[in-house]
Order: sequence, then C-alpha cells, then structure tokens
Amino acid sequence: MDSSEILDAHVHLYGPEAAADPEGWGLYRQEPHWVDTVAPSDRVSIQGWSTPELLIRHMNEAGIAACVLLGWYWERQETCDLQNAWYLEWSAQHPGRFIPFATVQPAAGPRALDSLRRALDQGMKGIGELLPVAQGYGLEDPVFLKVMKLADERRLPVTLHATDPEKGPRAGPPTPLGPLLDLALRFPNASIILAHFGGGLAFRGMQDGRPLPPNLYFDTAASPLLYAPDVYPQSVERSGEDRILYGSDYPLLVYPRRTREPGLRPMVEEILGSGLGPTSCTSVLGGNLRRILARGIATG
Repeated sequence: MDSSEILDAHVHLYGPEAAADPEGWGLYRQEPHWVDTVAPSDRVSIQGWSTPELLIRHMNEAGIAACVLLGWYWERQETCDLQNAWYLEWSAQHPGRFIPFATVQPAAGPRALDSLRRALDQGMKGIGELLPVAQGYGLEDPVFLKVMKLADERRLPVTLHATDPEKGPRAGPPTPLGPLLDLALRFPNASIILAHFGGGLAFRGMQDGRPLPPNLYFDTAASPLLYAPDVYPQSVERSGEDRILYGSDYPLLVYPRRTREPGLRPMVEEILGSGLGPTSCTSVLGGNLRRILARGIATG
C-alpha cells in the first residue's frame, strides 16, 4: 500500500508541564489514576513523552499521514477541558496531521456534557478514550448515556478502553465485554471502537457466540506489549478486515526492551510483516478509520 495513506487511530499527547513532572502535575490536577499509570511507584514506567513536533517527525519516518489524538480517561472534567484545548490548538497549528477526539468525565454531571458539546462544535472529530470503571461511573449513568446519544446523533466514533481479562491487573481495570456489545447495539449510529483489540474480543469472539454489532471496531493499541505479531491476521480472520484499526498508543514504549524512546515505525513494520494480505493492510492501516470518520456529521 501507499504509506502516505496510513492513519493512526490511537495516540496520546500531553502539555509540556505534564511531561516535565508527571507525578507533580498529576497530583496537582487531582488525577491519581493517571499518575499511577504513567509514573508507578512499584515498577519501571513504560510511558514515553513527546511533543506535537516530535510526533510529526515520527509520523513522517513511519509514513503516517495523520493520527487521532485521543484524550485520557481523566477523573476531573477540568483536566478533560485542558486536554481538549491542547488538542484543538495543536490541530490548528498542524492542519491535516492531527484528528482530535474530545474526552469527557460524565461523573462531573451535566456540565461535562455541555463541555463536550462545545468541544465537538469547535471541530473535534470523535470522543474518547473513555474508561468508565476508572472514571467512577457505570454504563447506565444518565450523563454517559447522553454522551452516547450525542455520538449517535452525530454519527461519531467513540473509543473505549477494553482490558484483556487474561492479561492481569497491569493491563488495566476489568472491563466486562458483554455490556460493551450491548452499548453498541443501543447506539447503532455511533462507531464504537474498543481499544487494545477489545480486550481480546477481536480474535477470540464472544464466549456465548453472539455476533458482533456492525458498528463495533477494534484498535491495535499497545499490541507489541500484549501479543505476538500473529494477532493481526488472527483478528482479521475472526472479526473481518473491516473492523480492525491500526493504533499505536504512542508515545507508550511498546518495545521497552529495544528502546527507551517513543517511535512509530517499528509497529507499522510489524503489521506489514505480520502476514496480512495487501487488501487487509490497506483496510487496517487507514481505510477503516477513514471510512468511520467520513460518517461523522460536521458541526461548528
């Protein structure tokens, strides 16, 4: 495939103040879960740090045309607002290279929905990454359901973290997969993207044999940390080439034994060399995400 067509569906970026002192910044912002994730006290961190300019350099090296800037599943709406503002600013500074998604904290109540609507009206193209169990609300939370209704009305993608139950607690908080399928069925016009191969759903399927909703997709974020390269063809075979989205989880150090610096090229090369056919590579490395984004109703 033409490498200029590659789109990355899963990238996180933070402002310089967060990168300079993650623990201090996170504690000041009252974000203990984020601090424990990026600066854990009981193990070596695999969190890398980057800037918009460095990210673009790494994108160019890997032949990536554009990437989705995903928010984090913050515990406070004020931090969501800050990250959304970063993403809008950086997207304006580098037109065509970044696809900003808005993050939100439904546990903050109605003001969170108002903030999300403003961010989308300003040009953000989707919602996420969200992790209800870490943010302190359930899938039946009334504000969260209004977030999903907004995505459904605007035909927007929503990225949700999904944890593989076979990978243990370090992969993230448990995320029961059945209710996530029910969520996709409930909001059929929203494109539901489950990160990290949907916690294994992409290549294992549901134990009860339920078919996957047509609006359910899976990204490959952090794959080298979790799975062998044959996970890509296995997922395509099980779920279909039209459901799998390349996502890196940059600047996470997904090859920590090889390098302590973030990068994008090694994972792209891993996918290209995984045994996927040319058509599947084209779909996974950009075609599927491009189709999902084209469904969204532009506002603002």
